[in-house]
Amino acid sequence: MSEAPATPAKPGPKFGLGSIVAHPAFGRGRVVAYEAEGYVILFKGAETKHVSFGFENLKGEELAGDPQVDRIKQAMREVLSDYGWLDVDLEMGQRWVGGTMKLVPGREGTQPKDIPLDAFFKKLIGVREKLRLLEQKINNHPKLTDEEKLELEGYITRSYGSLTSFNALFAEKESYFKGQTGKGE
Repeated sequence: MSEAPATPAKPGPKFGLGSIVAHPAFGRGRVVAYEAEGYVILFKGAETKHVSFGFENLKGEELAGDPQVDRIKQAMREVLSDYGWLDVDLEMGQRWVGGTMKLVPGREGTQPKDIPLDAFFKKLIGVREKLRLLEQKINNHPKLTDEEKLELEGYITRSYGSLTSFNALFAEKESYFKGQTGKGE
């Protein structure tokens, strides 16, 4: 009895999300997502290209992440957003993807620090989620009076207001941080 010939396995990703890769035609770019058969890579000018996992001429320059773990995370994010358990509108604007924030010290002789905007944006979203959780806990707390709840919620609202400076990073206006509105609104 002869066995059927094995079909070759489809190639998977070699580069993790956030990795810097070099493409012979498009130059340097950052891996920002995976699709079923390949990478989504952001190149200069905020241009995204789709490159097959099996493309042999794609070279890794600065590796980041773990491709297998990144694919699992991406799948989980898609499932959670499909069921409304994750706010999918919290995406960074395309012009910022792959960018960095430069902290330039005022003291001479001190090194500047570059922070990838992707990492900063994730931390910012983490702060938002923690504020929302805190707000829920305050509203559902059995021992706080309505006045105490209102006072604590005011601090949270003012915290959101302090974060409005970072609204430029969001892709959608619906995702913006909102602080207190003017009187009479």
